[in-house]
Amino acid sequence: MKRALLLSMMVASAAFSFAQSFNEGFDPGLTGNTNGNSPGGDAVVLPSGTWHADNDSAFIGSTGWFTNTVFAPHAGSGQLNANFNSTGGNSLINNFFMSPVRTFNNGDVISFYTRTVDAVQYPDRLFLKLSTNGASTNSADFTTTLLSVNPTLTTTGYPNVWTQYSVTLSGLGGPTSGRFAFNYNVSSGGPAGANSDYIGIDTVSYSAVPEPATMIALGAGALALARRRRKA
Repeated sequence: MKRALLLSMMVASAAFSFAQSFNEGFDPGLTGNTNGNSPGGDAVVLPSGTWHADNDSAFIGSTGWFTNTVFAPHAGSGQLNANFNSTGGNSLINNFFMSPVRTFNNGDVISFYTRTVDAVQYPDRLFLKLSTNGASTNSADFTTTLLSVNPTLTTTGYPNVWTQYSVTLSGLGGPTSGRFAFNYNVSSGGPAGANSDYIGIDTVSYSAVPEPATMIALGAGALALARRRRKA
């Protein structure tokens, strides 16, 4: 009975690890204040949880993150969008969209689709960043760049058709609470800038793996229970 209870607890622990996984297609669209002008960002409730929009551009423009139909979504009815109006004039765009809080482990996978407009004239850039500071929505905590799309800001470096990117987390010292974020980051951006146009993000997936210790214990528990049943 005790071994069965222990096994059930380990199964529940593994299930919790998997329960952290989510898929987000932004199908309801974004509602409320998503310009990210509030201290710590603006909360955005989506099916996958509460995200945060935080626009830290040098000058706050007229838009932050929104849903629009310049091009069709990758899937479903919605997508996440940002554009040159994240800032004003000719300035640095530094616009964040932060995921719900998760406990990250090595081996977790983050994937998403992104694209820009059909005819590219003004380069765009996107960073996928990681914060390991728990529930913080301070953009300064997103110090790890996991992946970059068009880091050198060329007109051919950002895909103009939906393209999937993915990254596997590594280098963590153990289970780590934090968030990942999409960082629309374009120097010389804005309506008067030489760079920045319009990007879409869609079909975001976060796939969590159980902690290694949990899987080892789960296997050992299952083996012990099986041996006991054979002896009975």
